[in-house]
Amino acid sequence: MSDYPDTVVVAQGVIMTFQDQIRTVTVSGRIGESLSVPAHWHEKHDEVICVLEGQLSVTIGSEAKIYTPETGDAYIPKGVVHSIRSLEGIPCVYTEKTNPAHEKEFDAKELFFRNAFSRPRGGLLSVMQIFYHGDMFPVFPVVHSMWMEKAFVTLLGGYIAPCLGYRLKYTKLKKMD
Repeated sequence: MSDYPDTVVVAQGVIMTFQDQIRTVTVSGRIGESLSVPAHWHEKHDEVICVLEGQLSVTIGSEAKIYTPETGDAYIPKGVVHSIRSLEGIPCVYTEKTNPAHEKEFDAKELFFRNAFSRPRGGLLSVMQIFYHGDMFPVFPVVHSMWMEKAFVTLLGGYIAPCLGYRLKYTKLKKMD
């Protein structure tokens, strides 16, 4: 069971706990310990973020909003650029889930996070391989073009990385009894 821990370290002061179809992220809020997820989009799933404690800045498209337990869920439709940022000095706990949820035996979003936080080797190629299998596409900083971003991830992560011997650490989730 140690290879499939219930909780992983995302960054200093930030942990993610895996539950059935839901990921809970806890940010300590201590100075210098924060979470910043750069602009990206998903082709195959919507994302729903629910702040349980504290505050979280979520940018959906061009609109940035501070979410709290009182503001309700942040609903992010597939194909929409979004980013997430915790606020310096403010502890935060939030959940993240996808719509549609995946089959219990194969939760692609959990596999994405497990691979992303297992400290992959090889920099860009390894990260693009994780993105390719996890339905995540980075947003190019100067010219956002979905077809170019998808081609970039597909070429590097789907073709070049495997040809050079890169492999994902997790390809399926351990069956739950």
